Amino acid sequence: MADAFQETNDALEHIEREMKYLNEYQVVIGFFADKESQLLEIVRANEYGALILPKKGKYLWVPSRYAIKKYGKSVKPRDIPHLFVPKNKRVACITENKKLVVCFYLLKQSRIPARAFIRKAFLDNQKKYKRYVHVGIDKICYENGTGKQLLTTLGKLGVSDIREEMRRWTKPSNAPLTIDNKKGVNNPLIDTGNLIKHVTWQILPIGEIK
Repeated sequence: MADAFQETNDALEHIEREMKYLNEYQVVIGFFADKESQLLEIVRANEYGALILPKKGKYLWVPSRYAIKKYGKSVKPRDIPHLFVPKNKRVACITENKKLVVCFYLLKQSRIPARAFIRKAFLDNQKKYKRYVHVGIDKICYENGTGKQLLTTLGKLGVSDIREEMRRWTKPSNAPLTIDNKKGVNNPLIDTGNLIKHVTWQILPIGEIK
């Protein structure tokens, strides 16, 4: 009888401890970096949309596929010898084999449409997350599960769902110029692979988001 009482008491203490953990900690899913990092700038621009204007001068200089292939993705106008802008044209060119080759397109602005992949992933899967929470609570109560195990499961699940949403995203698509520069690739969220690999999760105290 005493053993049964002790087992019940231990089980209740376990449940109380794990519920307390869940009241104090949360799982946060998404992208983690300094607030001013380029990664978060790209994420915000895609999630909410952005208008990009020239910081200096009159135009944005957008490299062509030719320039990217020959000089690299981070090519700048100063990297290309004998670059010039033909009269009344919004392109910068060089002469190659007696022909003009476009190296940069000159744009007054560039608008990135909103692609709310993070919010859509959550909205599309929130019922599933509730089911996993119920299962996790049952495991705490009846199978000696833990709050950390539950948050870990939700974290991994959330990362997988965001990545799947990024892979499926098609509209709004890339601009024609962007598609051309990326050799026909038309998924703006995974075209380089850099964004999708940075989706992750962390367990943090409630109210603390780095």
